[in-house]
Parts: sequence; C-alpha cells; structure tokens
Amino acid sequence: MLDYHKDKQADLTIAVIDVPLHEASRFGIMNTNDNGRIIEFQEKPTNPKSTKASMGIYIFNKDILFTYLKLDEEDKTSNNDFGKNVIPRMLKDGCRLYAYSFNGYWKDVGTLQSLMETNMDLLGENPKFETENPNWPIYTRSPLSSPHYIGSDAKIINSIIASGCHINGYVSNSIISANTFIESGAIINRAVIHDNVIIKSKAKLENCIIDSKVVIGRNAKVGNLNKQLTVIGYGYVVKDNQIIDAGQIIEKEYRE
Repeated sequence: MLDYHKDKQADLTIAVIDVPLHEASRFGIMNTNDNGRIIEFQEKPTNPKSTKASMGIYIFNKDILFTYLKLDEEDKTSNNDFGKNVIPRMLKDGCRLYAYSFNGYWKDVGTLQSLMETNMDLLGENPKFETENPNWPIYTRSPLSSPHYIGSDAKIINSIIASGCHINGYVSNSIISANTFIESGAIINRAVIHDNVIIKSKAKLENCIIDSKVVIGRNAKVGNLNKQLTVIGYGYVVKDNQIIDAGQIIEKEYRE
C-alpha cells in the first residue's frame, strides 16, 4: 500500500475493500476513475454509488495531514471526523486521493452480528482467519500462559479454548476465552464466551455472546440455535433455572 501511495504521488491513500451492496451504507464509500483516483467520497450513504468501502486505514503525506487537521480544528462547525470532514474537504480542494484495493481477510465489527460472524470465521479445518500461522505478526505462543484443563466428561467439537479454562461440559462451534469454567453437563453450541465466565452444570447456551465475568446458573437456558443472536452483558448473573429467550440483549447486572 505504501509503494502504491508513492507510485501515485498521492496526498492520501485509503485502503478499500468490496462489501455487499446491502452493507455499503455502514461505511465511507469511494467512487474512483479507472486509474484508482477517488473522485467522490460518500460517508455512510443511504444510496451508495459503489461498493468500495473504506477500511479506515490511511496513508497521508505528513504536511498535507497537518494542514488539514489544523484547518478542521479551526472550523467550529466541523465534527472533527475524517470521513465527514477532513477527507471531503481534501477532495473538494483537489488533493490527490487514491483508493488501494485490499483482497485479504477483513471484517468491520460494528454490529453484534458481524462480531459473531468474525469469531465463527476462526473455526473449522480451513478457517477464513488463521491465528495459528507462525508467519503472521498476530501469532503468539507465550510460555507464561497457564494451560487449560479438559476433563473426562468434556466433549469439544470445532472450537477454540483459551488458556486457563476448565472444561467439563459439551462445547461445539464456539470460542471460549481465558479462565472460563464450564461444569459437567453444560452444553455450549455456537457461542462466543469472553474471559472469566462461570457456566454451571446442565446450563445450555446456544447462538450467543457472553461478556466477561458472567455467571450462568445451573440448568439455565440462554438463546436458541435457530433464532436471533442473544447477548449477555458484563457481570450479569443468570439465576439457576432461568431462561433467557433468543434475541435478548441484557446489559444490566442482576443482583439479589
């Protein structure tokens, strides 16, 4: 991308990726000429003219960036936002703006559904996003990480289990973050579980995101595999035998 920026003698280069048309209104959208030069920029348009979405990754020439940040700061009507203010002003002034097309893996996790889908992309024999590739900068293997424990009652299918977990239940198609305890008889299916969660015996969780430090009581039921995504917020305590229907987003902590 930097080589492309230099080759085009650009003032600003924006990384773009093609997105489905129905998702384009969530992004800054570029319209370009045949040479890749940006001729129009739409910030989250209702009726997008293309599907080239900004990835929020920019290369600016330093002097140009400083100039336009100062101009934006002096404009009392500005929202001080790249997409809404800085980039449109540069375009209006005739600056050389280019779009760099990226074809690898990238997801915007601005919605709960996209967050869920991104986590699911980590799973499978050939995951879309491979964290275990030693050639990638993201790859880490710390010798200080505490091991996880898989008990004799556990069954794990197509899932990622982080360090420090104690697993005695059934886990399928799920991401289990660090220091989570899953007791015997619990069933976890297509779930993203954040760290330091306790899931007690015979609880059943399906198609859900569980935030950190949540406690799921015995025989409780959260979500439904065939219905909308269910979300339990930070620190919430689901009582024994409680049922959290599919599609609910619970943010406030329950206290006795």
